[in-house]
This record gives sequence, structure tokens and C-alpha cells, in this order.
Amino acid sequence: MKTPTFVIDTSDTRMFYTMRYLQNKKYKVCSIANNTESGGAYYCYGPQKRFTNDELMNIPEKSDLFCGNLNDMQKKILDAKNIVHHNLLKDEIFAMDNALLTAEGALMLIIRGTNTSIFKQKIAILGYGRVGKATASLLKGIDLDFNIFTDDYTECSMARLLGKEIYNLSESLNEYDVIINTIPAKILPLSKLKDAKKSCYILDLASYSGVEMCDINSLGLSYDNALGIPGKYSPKTAGEILAESILRNLEV
Repeated sequence: MKTPTFVIDTSDTRMFYTMRYLQNKKYKVCSIANNTESGGAYYCYGPQKRFTNDELMNIPEKSDLFCGNLNDMQKKILDAKNIVHHNLLKDEIFAMDNALLTAEGALMLIIRGTNTSIFKQKIAILGYGRVGKATASLLKGIDLDFNIFTDDYTECSMARLLGKEIYNLSESLNEYDVIINTIPAKILPLSKLKDAKKSCYILDLASYSGVEMCDINSLGLSYDNALGIPGKYSPKTAGEILAESILRNLEV
């Protein structure tokens, strides 16, 4: 097996800590800006990186690429150059660790985005996937008042273990002080939000926003579209989680 040289995209803040972690493990590491490798190497990007085809064409043949999702055309470019794609988003350990960091950041944003004690708020969590589970677990751990909303049968079954009320997404959200969306779909239309409390704070953790901003603005609701929480608020830990995922992918 070749001795790996890791080439890191440090334009993503957490990847600086990924580089430091790998250096501490005694791997040969450099940033893309200082890369002198002309042959195959291990190219590492944050999982949210969106590549142009030209960027992929510039990666040397017989390299390994660690990143997130790629489209079919981009995969064909890699195949033609004998580049192995390691999709970090398919690493379940990484996904759950990232969800926990997202939940921590969500708690901070709720406290910052509201003007009453978090212990006096009624919170709705929409969706019970990885981020929904992590957020619910954290909120339950500090004994906050929340309920789960989901139409997914499996999610409903798992959410019942919390001992909380489970509602369909069609149910009213009018009594809630905070709405946390984890579902990547437009599930909060104007008809759903028009009777929400005027003081309601909406925190969108989904990769695809659940609202239309024109609706939020017309209703005067407080809203945060909080993408990339781990990298923004816990970059050191997020970078170390990424490094561990990269090393796990090498073992597969």
C-alpha cells in the first residue's frame, strides 16, 4: 500500500483541524495551496463542497478523493482518471457525530434567537432522522418541553421511545414558541405558518429550506437557515470527526 500524502482543502475552516489531526498522526499532509504532488495523492474536501467539472479534471490520475456527493457526470470524470471517490456522507458514524454537533449548535441558536428562558418554551421538532434524533435527545436530556412531528412510520415508531407526543405533519403548530425543521422539503407553507405565534422562532436545520422567505418576511417571523453548524460553531471537533471518517474510509 502506498504511503498516503493527504492534500487538504483548508478553505473550509474545519479542514484546517482535519489537517492538524492527520499531522499529529504522523501522516504526510499539505494544503491544496502548498501542494507539490504531481502524482496520485489523497485529496480531502469538506462534505458540502460543490465541485466544477474543471476542478475534478485537475485532480491527478490514480488519486483518492474524499468529499460528499457527486453527480453522475462527475463520477464519470473520476472513473476515466482512475480516481477513487470516498463519499464521506455515507459514513454512518460521521453522520451521527455530525448530527450531535448540529444539535449542540441548534440549542445555542434557540437561546440566541428567543427572548425567554428556554425552559419556558414549547418546541416542535419536524422530522426524526439523524438530526431530529440528536436534537430530541439533547432537549430531553435537559428536560425541555418538545414534541415530534413526522409522517414517516418508522420515525414514529422510534420517536415513541422518547415518551413524547408524536404528531403528523398536518397538525397545527400554532401553540409552539420554537419550530425546528430537519426535513429537506417545503413543509412550512404560508397556510401552515399564518396562525403561528408572532414571537415564534423558526430554526431550519435541513439541507433544503422548509420555508419560502417571502412568507417569513410577510409574517414577520424570526427565522434562521442554519446550514453547516458543525463547521461554524465547533470547527475543531468537526475537523477531527472528518479526519477519523477519512481514515475509516481508507480501511474499507
